[in-house]
Amino acid sequence: MRRSKIVGEKGLSLLEVLVSITLLNIILISLLSFFTQSYQYTIGNQNQTVGINVARNVLYYMEQQDFDKIYNQYISGINTGTKVPLTIDNCDDSPFVDLNNSSRCKEFFSSTINNYQYSAAVALEKYSNDDQSSADNAVLEKTMIPVEVTVTWGNNNQFNTTVRGFIKNE
Repeated sequence: MRRSKIVGEKGLSLLEVLVSITLLNIILISLLSFFTQSYQYTIGNQNQTVGINVARNVLYYMEQQDFDKIYNQYISGINTGTKVPLTIDNCDDSPFVDLNNSSRCKEFFSSTINNYQYSAAVALEKYSNDDQSSADNAVLEKTMIPVEVTVTWGNNNQFNTTVRGFIKNE
């Protein structure tokens, strides 16, 4: 018995099927890599946002400190432009001692969020503005202390963010 070929019948060869599967895999892999990169970017942004919020919390903590104590202990004896670094080790200094909760300061300088360790460092300096007269600078020096908070996190502290503000004498 002989089979006759039906006119117009076409089929796919094995080679054509393999080529189409290969092309489909290439397209799908490139799309999946896009989603992977997108996810990594989102995680990085999430950590950056948390870092900024930690820095803002430390800045807020510093803004609530007693201006006179901070000024007398850290600022009064330095030259303009000199930065005074503060870290978790300074939490035992008299301006930061909180009789109700001795570890409160340390919680601000070092915290763990989403399994990342966030460490804060603060830099204080004497107020100065080149656009103002020396008399204005002298007045503002007694009323504002510039504060710069830098928060680091990640392996070997590879990521960081910085916020700035003032401790005010109100």
